[in-house]
Amino acid sequence: MWILADFTAESLENVAPEGIASQSSTAFLGVASRAVDGNRDPEYSHESCTHTVGGPNPWWSLLLPVVYRVTTVSITNRNVASERINNAEILIGNFLENNGNSNPRCAVISSIPSGGTKTFNCTGMTGRMLTVKISTSFGILTMCELEVYGELAAPSPSFSAVVMGRRVAVVQKKLCWSDALLYCREHYWDLLSVRSEQEQRGLEEVLRNSTFLTNDPSVSSRHVWLGLRRRLMGSSWFWMSGASMSYIYWKEQHTWQVTSPCGGVDADDSFYWRNFPCGDHLYFVCLKEFEENGSRVEFYSFTGQ
Repeated sequence: MWILADFTAESLENVAPEGIASQSSTAFLGVASRAVDGNRDPEYSHESCTHTVGGPNPWWSLLLPVVYRVTTVSITNRNVASERINNAEILIGNFLENNGNSNPRCAVISSIPSGGTKTFNCTGMTGRMLTVKISTSFGILTMCELEVYGELAAPSPSFSAVVMGRRVAVVQKKLCWSDALLYCREHYWDLLSVRSEQEQRGLEEVLRNSTFLTNDPSVSSRHVWLGLRRRLMGSSWFWMSGASMSYIYWKEQHTWQVTSPCGGVDADDSFYWRNFPCGDHLYFVCLKEFEENGSRVEFYSFTGQ
């Protein structure tokens, strides 16, 4: 006799109501939040369904508060004009730019019966952003409910704090610079950028209060990665998040040909910024939430640098 153990949608929590919904446009008062109000009623006049303006490439997206491992997505269709959902794609990932339209695909919706609910298996895809989009020259996207069943992607323990209104996490895990960047982008938003003296002082206070840093006797525990990166063939530094470099806190500048292109703070030296070997395994600070401060720098690593 075979006994199969597995999660079902019913055994996992619908996390969609915890997120923030948005869409490409709104028509007939069909706001995006109707799709995550817990109401599957397929009758539009009952104010339970979304509705975009007719036009090219309509989309609807949901930004979850943290990264989830998504098992299934269920969508309830309208009881009229049910063909509008045909050929829509469900995307899940951590790219928040462009409303998540660049994230990996979970499924293509061939159709959903009029007034019916259909479940799509996303096999544990991870992400904070879920997007439903229709790639077409003219379309209308309407849904009466979208449910996301999954569980937390369980990042490493961290010390959470607020720096000048920005939510950050000092992660209790030592990684090389590139792995720290990719970790922040998978679980949060990006490695932290520091844009002003006030933010620098706030960061210093957060690091002083991170007990796992202060209790770690190793020298490397006092060096902490930020999103600082130097151009490989030049002396200019930039933030991976795309933030402005109008504020700097280097103790001294070194000749770029003999320095590492990866930067962080040195808690043993007044929290000045320093370059450290990119392969050093250090603690790091993530920025938790999306910021409209420019375009993030794309990064691909095959060498841990």
